[in-house]
Amino acid sequence: MQSSRVPEMRRCRVAELQSYFSSLLPCFFAALLIIAMLAGCSGGITDVAVGDYDTLIKSGWDEYNRNKFTEANQLFVRAKEADATKPEAYIGSGWSQLRLQQPYNAVVTFRDAFTYITSLYDSVDALCGLSGSYLAAGENANVINLFKKYKISSYDEAFPFGKHDFSISKGDLEIVQAMALYRLGMYSSVDQADPDNATYHLNQALYTPYTYTDAQSLMEKITTYLEESDKTYYKW
Repeated sequence: MQSSRVPEMRRCRVAELQSYFSSLLPCFFAALLIIAMLAGCSGGITDVAVGDYDTLIKSGWDEYNRNKFTEANQLFVRAKEADATKPEAYIGSGWSQLRLQQPYNAVVTFRDAFTYITSLYDSVDALCGLSGSYLAAGENANVINLFKKYKISSYDEAFPFGKHDFSISKGDLEIVQAMALYRLGMYSSVDQADPDNATYHLNQALYTPYTYTDAQSLMEKITTYLEESDKTYYKW
């Protein structure tokens, strides 16, 4: 009887961990999840400046940073209509959709953004958003494949972000990967060689390395990291 409860207990713990990842955004690094942040209630964007692309982008981030994600997304969509070849409108819309608990829409939007990206900053911004969207949508294998395609070791200079989610860091991206690999059952080097396991990526974000013992303790360690880094790291 005890053994039959283990999968159920693990599912409950996974759900609990996901709520931590969701508490501020998601968002990196994650996880990841159902986003719990709700859009602001005050309403409409009829009184918000509407004009050229740059004005719409600035107004969009202003609304986003006030947690008015519906209004922000509407402004970013208008910016895309004003100039569909500039990536920031897609990036802003993607983040807004992720905050609005629309990870599948956000995946499409962030992937569209890569069509137009030419700068390191925009690349890292979109990578963070897309990885969080994949994680929130439960597309864990896509999280891992994304980071294999875009190596984050050279992205440090893009942090911190200048217009939104100012506390996001490379360490958060490691946590996103740790969560995805945990969900895939790749807990430690016993299951999959480094770097393709959750313990490896968790340790990239920790000052004191964690030694893997079992899946439950690994989950608790990730949860503890999220709780203790509340003011330092961005949580998906």
